Amino acid sequence: MKRVIIVGSPRSNGRSAHLAEMLFEANIDECPEDELFLVPVSEIEVGPCIGCGACRKESEVIFKGEDGAEASEMRHRCVFDDDMQTLYDVLDDADELIVVSPIYFSGAPAPMKCVLDRLQPYFWASREKDLDARLAEKRPATLHVLGEGGDPHGYDALVSEVRSATAVAGFRLERVLDWVGKIGQDGEITGEPTPVEGVLAPPCKPAEKPKLDLGANRSRQAQGKGHDKGRGGQSGHGQSGRGQSGRGGQSGHGQSGRRQPGKGKRRG
Repeated sequence: MKRVIIVGSPRSNGRSAHLAEMLFEANIDECPEDELFLVPVSEIEVGPCIGCGACRKESEVIFKGEDGAEASEMRHRCVFDDDMQTLYDVLDDADELIVVSPIYFSGAPAPMKCVLDRLQPYFWASREKDLDARLAEKRPATLHVLGEGGDPHGYDALVSEVRSATAVAGFRLERVLDWVGKIGQDGEITGEPTPVEGVLAPPCKPAEKPKLDLGANRSRQAQGKGHDKGRGGQSGHGQSGRGQSGRGGQSGHGQSGRRQPGKGKRRG
């Protein structure tokens, strides 16, 4: 099983990143055989979609096969050569997608919106398949929504943006968990998330997901406050986000090497 966690906050040290880190660690503890990628948008370079339409046409993509040998294939891809090219490859191989994002004026923060908009190549690729084929290929996705709370306009736009963009990339948004007002600026969890009902289409088929226990990670977090690397940060828009940097390499089962410089954190 390969999972991708995208952290949608432009901030590298706040609520979103604290939660994403706990999800990351919980996945490692409970699913040691899985391959896991943590991708904070604050640590990658992804420019905005300019609507040029170049991704309507297929272009040759060079990649490494399972045997390590280079191969090529015609795919719909954006012409901009930035970190989105690596994220395409990660998403292509993913079995499950997890998005952790704060709310900015009811929607996604600008860097996260860039990532969502740059999924446009998948839109053109999906038009080449019939509806049954597209639905059969859908993989599960979960959205964790964060914020301080108090905004009377809610976050329907964020849910809609994530659902629409990830759908063309082959994911079905099956769960939305509301953490608004339940995570402090220092990452302390003060309440359980509320599942959001009535905003999602039913899945094609029930997806089996491990129930991740964040309790152990909360205890680990509390014990590690003394040597925490700059948690807390400043707040903006009433929301926050966090990512970690500086971890290197890859690792095998149960180990913690995880970062590809500029491309997010990887464990597998």
